[in-house]
Amino acid sequence: MAAPESLSDRPCIVLSSHLGDAALSCGYLMSQLSASTPVTVMTVFTHSQGRPTRTARAYLEKRNARKAPALYNQRRTEDLIALRSIGVTGVHFGFADALFRRRPDTRLPKIANDLVPELSVIYPTYRWHISQGKVSPLDEKLLSDLEQRLLFTTGEDDVILAPIGLSNHVDRVLVHELGLRMAKHRTVGFYAEQPDAQKLEGDVPVPKGAELVKFDVDLHAKAQLLERFTTHTRAILGRRVPALDEYVFMPIAG
Repeated sequence: MAAPESLSDRPCIVLSSHLGDAALSCGYLMSQLSASTPVTVMTVFTHSQGRPTRTARAYLEKRNARKAPALYNQRRTEDLIALRSIGVTGVHFGFADALFRRRPDTRLPKIANDLVPELSVIYPTYRWHISQGKVSPLDEKLLSDLEQRLLFTTGEDDVILAPIGLSNHVDRVLVHELGLRMAKHRTVGFYAEQPDAQKLEGDVPVPKGAELVKFDVDLHAKAQLLERFTTHTRAILGRRVPALDEYVFMPIAG
């Protein structure tokens, strides 16, 4: 089965936390759906912001990047080109990655921010903040704004796919929560984040009230797609892209 019938006849909106996340997790499915229905990837966190913290600088160094704005500009370009190659539309929401997201309430003097940029961001470190899976109360308004934006820009006939929530990265937790909120208004399914799903010791957990939608994945074609995300997938997966299967769960009918 190339693409599940339950998804192939309705417009599909795929929510992606970061540039390239959706392609890693369900890129082949999107390529098959786009042959019969409009598919749009809406990526939430697509920009940098302000002076980088030590954690953000380590992220840049890992990707051999000197400046965050230039790296994110390259990533956005790669994202649009890669998605266009499989007939999918990319939309960038323009919010800052958790590595850079600034506190809305900071009144620090500029010199303090320059010397210790950790004081002006919501998540100062990766280990103790970003990777702990706890969304800051300072992001609650952002989550509510995103919900309203999706209600305004999607229709009742649209099917939304959101991350299932395997990762403790706060950006992915936030977008998973966004999917749960949208499930009150739209038909929402969930995809298992890769490479998180590959690292699980057991099976991918099935969301309550949902079932696994089975379809065949051409892993070679998917690897070719992921090769287009050179600044993202290679930093995560290495030079050789591994076989990444896809797991999508949809609400049980009735």
